[in-house]
Amino acid sequence: MVWRLGSVKVGVVGVGVWGRNIVRVLKDLEKEDLVKIVGVADLDVSRALEVASTYNISAYVRNVRDLAELGAEAVAISVPISELFHVAREALSLGLHVFIEKPVSVKSEEVTELIKISESFSLVAQPGFIVRYDPGVKALKKVLKGRIKYLIFKRLSARPPHRRNFSVVLDLMIHDIDLALNLVNPEKTELVSVLGFKREDGVPQEVHVKLLLDDVVAYLITDGTLPVKVRNVEVVTEDTYYEVSFTDYTLLVKGVSGSYVQRVEGEEPLKAELRDFIRSVEGHKSPDAPTLQDTLRALKVIELIEQRLS
Repeated sequence: MVWRLGSVKVGVVGVGVWGRNIVRVLKDLEKEDLVKIVGVADLDVSRALEVASTYNISAYVRNVRDLAELGAEAVAISVPISELFHVAREALSLGLHVFIEKPVSVKSEEVTELIKISESFSLVAQPGFIVRYDPGVKALKKVLKGRIKYLIFKRLSARPPHRRNFSVVLDLMIHDIDLALNLVNPEKTELVSVLGFKREDGVPQEVHVKLLLDDVVAYLITDGTLPVKVRNVEVVTEDTYYEVSFTDYTLLVKGVSGSYVQRVEGEEPLKAELRDFIRSVEGHKSPDAPTLQDTLRALKVIELIEQRLS
């Protein structure tokens, strides 16, 4: 079914820190007549009430079934990682289109199940790979030319204590794995090496990974303990070096004819991401919008990494 512009009724499941951001952005899209927020849901009803009051949303409820009863046609899901799959499966079973924050699930077989359900009901199921929508990535793709030789990803920051008991690969590195696969689109992916450091309660907080994507080498470094934030990607082709800094909002290009640094600007990535989701629900899917198949591909790589780390 193709929805008319402005006809998509949406709800948000989980209104913690990130879910609240989703509500904020959907309110902006509501001003553009793209969506109508029918309600927010959270097991912490007092939190749902506070968010609903802040953003002038008429209904606050406990779960996705309640949102469906309010008339939601689509939901954005931002619950704890352990609950993402279960909430997404219930939403799809209720006939709702779903936007699911990464990593969608910690098990590839559960993502496969969501793919089957969404396809059987012809529903949109979009994962939250927000880095694809970063203005720096968009600028890189516009100027990137030639065969990629190798990629280097650095993602360094201080994770809050409550997130350090969870895999840094699933929490942070997943973004870079998805982007590497998106840039190269390999037929074959090989895990060459994995190193894990700074273990806390058995969980490595710093992980170094080397992948072979067909004949492209990708190096990924993720450290969740540093007090400084660095997020960048370097791309090397046969004759040009590219570097995107997500923290400095710059794109550096060095070639045989010279070099330049470009300031990158654009729409807030979360807004661009949710706009794509709504467009897909309306029947106008962007070719760049991530899919659950992309999630499955990334998770299979992550499962290999986690096996090496265990």
